[in-house]
Amino acid sequence: MSGPNWMRPADERILRQLRDERPDYLALVANRLGMHLRYVERRCSVLVDHGLVEPVSGEVVYRTTERGEEFLAESAEVESDAAEAATSD
Repeated sequence: MSGPNWMRPADERILRQLRDERPDYLALVANRLGMHLRYVERRCSVLVDHGLVEPVSGEVVYRTTERGEEFLAESAEVESDAAEAATSD
């Protein structure tokens, strides 16, 4: 499909992805399409400006890093040790 002169080949791929998986986080869209997140964000801004997509949430999703997982594991050990010390008194 040939689009307006502002449209890039990636735009149609993004539109199809959002249509098929709707709604979706841009990070997931970028990952599924093999595109850089910043590029998908810029292109979606253009698509929003032209009324082809709209944001449905201002939510940002995070996940824990390896360092975060290590912190939680160490924290659980400290809590476990403290609980054992409290019950043995």
